[in-house]
Amino acid sequence: MSAQSTPGPEFISLEQAAAMIPDGAEVALGGRMGMEPMALARALAQAGKKDLKLLTVPGGGLGIDLLIGAGCVASVESPQIVLNEFGQAPNFRRLVQEGRVHVLDQV
Repeated sequence: MSAQSTPGPEFISLEQAAAMIPDGAEVALGGRMGMEPMALARALAQAGKKDLKLLTVPGGGLGIDLLIGAGCVASVESPQIVLNEFGQAPNFRRLVQEGRVHVLDQV
């Protein structure tokens, strides 16, 4: 009996994934601090993405704060952006207070 090989999924690099997201895109990221897609957030920041509209599911944490601090974000729709026991996300707080990031609050 011969084993038939079935093709597996095709994978792309994080850089390729980041390149597929245009400036101004609406991007959903999630996971909070436990399983947040940090490598993708970093790839987006390194690619210099601009004016992203982030939707966080269920909330945002370090990756969202990294993107905000890197100047990639125009708006955030989220119930909260926090660093759990480490407190408020500093870039989020600063840029929202400066009016540089618009917040769409979920209730």
